[in-house]
Amino acid sequence: MDENPIKTELLRDIELEWVHIERICGGLTEAEMTSRSAEGQWSVKDALCHISAWEKYLLDRLAFVLTRQHPQYPAMFTWDDVHRFNAQVYAENKDRPLNSVIIEFRSVYRGVMTVLEAMDDAELSQPYSYDFTDDQLTLVHLIRANTYEHYREHRLDIEKGK
Repeated sequence: MDENPIKTELLRDIELEWVHIERICGGLTEAEMTSRSAEGQWSVKDALCHISAWEKYLLDRLAFVLTRQHPQYPAMFTWDDVHRFNAQVYAENKDRPLNSVIIEFRSVYRGVMTVLEAMDDAELSQPYSYDFTDDQLTLVHLIRANTYEHYREHRLDIEKGK
């Protein structure tokens, strides 16, 4: 019997969406990865930077909850905070080379998975109240939002843009 069904399901869902986004990106040329959409939206490269930034934020928050290490990333209380963070990430990364972005994208993902594999259901089910304090979140909510739900959101955008 699985002693950590929440963790098992979470890791499965993350891996499934990860494989989808890797498969789609693996089929794109460098030009397709770096060109902006007709609507002026982010390029695929920009989306990968964005995902990595939110995974780093997630790792920061997991360190806070698990070790009480003071968070390095700013608190997110409103959607304006989220939009400011996204704009900052875009500005800091828009000129990065694609290869650098891909290396970071894969490395940060591996870091997230390493931390999650070390956790158990009791840790994953802990209340989380540092950001969005009115939402009554648990760590699992925070993890889902910053991994497979986020991958799916941007994978669907990438698929539409193809």
